[in-house]
Amino acid sequence: MKRYYTRLLLALTAVSILISCEDYLDVSPELGISSEEVFTDYFSARGAVDRASRLIHNSVYNGTDWSSEIGAMSDECQMAQARFPTHRILNAGVWMNSNTKEIGGMRYIGAGGEFNGSDFSTEPTSKAFLAIRAVNTVLENIDQLEEYPTELGFSPQELKDQLVGQSYFLRAFHYFQVIRRYGGFPILNKVYDTSHDFNEVRPSYLTSTDSLVADCDRAIQRLPERWNDQNNGRATKTSARALKAMALLYASSPLMNPDLNPYGSNSRTYNTAYAEKAAAAAADAINSFTAGGYEMYTMEDYKENWLSRTPGFPKEAIIVPPFSRHSDPAGGLVGQGWMLPQFAGGWFAESPPTHNAVEWFETADGYDVNDPDAIANGSFDPTDPYSNRDPRLKTLIFTHGDEMFEGLPNPGDTRIRVLDATNPSGWHYNFDVSKNKMFTGYYHKGKHRWIGCDRWNRRGGWYRSFPHIRVAQLYLDYAEAVNEAYGPNGTAPGSSLTAVEAINVVRSRANMPNVLAKYTSSKDEFRKRIYNERAVELFHEQHRWHDLRRWKLAKEVLGEGNIYSVDIRVVNGQTVYGKKVIQNAIRVFEDKHYWYPFPQNVMDIMTEFEQNPGW
Repeated sequence: MKRYYTRLLLALTAVSILISCEDYLDVSPELGISSEEVFTDYFSARGAVDRASRLIHNSVYNGTDWSSEIGAMSDECQMAQARFPTHRILNAGVWMNSNTKEIGGMRYIGAGGEFNGSDFSTEPTSKAFLAIRAVNTVLENIDQLEEYPTELGFSPQELKDQLVGQSYFLRAFHYFQVIRRYGGFPILNKVYDTSHDFNEVRPSYLTSTDSLVADCDRAIQRLPERWNDQNNGRATKTSARALKAMALLYASSPLMNPDLNPYGSNSRTYNTAYAEKAAAAAADAINSFTAGGYEMYTMEDYKENWLSRTPGFPKEAIIVPPFSRHSDPAGGLVGQGWMLPQFAGGWFAESPPTHNAVEWFETADGYDVNDPDAIANGSFDPTDPYSNRDPRLKTLIFTHGDEMFEGLPNPGDTRIRVLDATNPSGWHYNFDVSKNKMFTGYYHKGKHRWIGCDRWNRRGGWYRSFPHIRVAQLYLDYAEAVNEAYGPNGTAPGSSLTAVEAINVVRSRANMPNVLAKYTSSKDEFRKRIYNERAVELFHEQHRWHDLRRWKLAKEVLGEGNIYSVDIRVVNGQTVYGKKVIQNAIRVFEDKHYWYPFPQNVMDIMTEFEQNPGW
């Protein structure tokens, strides 16, 4: 372990030396720079904090996401080509030392890539280590700060508190990225030198979470409630409260509590003590977000969370990486590979929605489409399955019969313009089958793809965003925590909002009715609707994979034969809608896959530190 961290520290130092504008992050005797020269100046110290902010993973800026988009690891999307890492490695279950993005074994690759988004190998936890090193350097040297600017409109104490508050927040955020994947991890609360001995007993997930929460509390004390216009997008008190709530919700979840849910068992009991803490933290965040300048968009402006014609940060985004603008939608960058079809200018690596995901969207009357009452009451028509559905379905996903493009060279050519998923005669069905692709019958529409994003129109000029936490998630986190701690109609201390009412806030924005009473009769019954609402509202935002893991449902949900496409056939002149298992869409998921494995070269030099179960 000691040797591993030595290599990590050397890598961090190498990065800062090679990038001249950021060499204040790691003081090097070879450069003849002392910490006093670096950290006496406010802007140098703030640069270190900003570096950690830039290391927040940005899924619309980093070109690597096309090759292993997290949605395709779950049941919400399907990687169309078997030759890409998501299928070859993740879906084959061979994670150890895979050198693949997302589960790449804390893999650090080269200098510079993390900062401009062009790195094609480094995975998120390696970025987290870099960021934690940066903010720990700031916290260790903050008392040397002497030179404060006067033109920013803040007092010296306010400026210092802002740097310290942001540092604690960023340390908590990046540490969470490590533990949500790997489990309990040594508390990284200082700058470690090469002589430090990391050969220690591994802390539990709850112990690691307690450390993270303490950092969130420190950040809440020091961060502003709201920034001025020049600093929009930086962490606020609400950001720290939201992160605290999310981290505590994870800590309450079945996977994170092996004492309640032993390895290999099917038990899925929540830790109610941590659920109570999560509920209280989520209530604090909900109570504060308007003061922080955040708000929920209306359904008419829903897409502003991800796509905007004007620069700035989405009003609903509480934690968000820096913006990026992609002016050439057919240029092959910023994640379009997993949302734009190949025939329209995308890559082979697209990962369109599954039929599993489409079934999550209820009827417009609030019925689960697989509920017999939905058909009995006339709410769902199997012969017209995409009508009378949750408005978010048509906002986010193209379905059979939808017009997908405008301004084609021959507008009358409906073969391309209108989605035809008919088996076997449909144009889109045949195109994908001829390319040896795994066809789902659906294409992405809303969150990361805009009208004109295709090889014919090439309409650019959109400012794109990928929030890590939005206002809507606060209500979803609150509902789940309150339901586990107090039941569907319970409330958290400091709030009069019930778990059911919290879900209804999110549904109301989508012009959906309140959750039907039949689904709120018990904690267990309502839990199903919470999980479903989360899958719908956070669709294609890289939550589903981590949610299935923390709920201990991944092994069940991702089992062989559980990933579906739509199956549309014409029988005696009538269109018949069904579903079928996608051939070769195998998700190998065993108990050991609930936690990512530490690389073997790390474990080879450990004696006290324990590998994750099964690896």
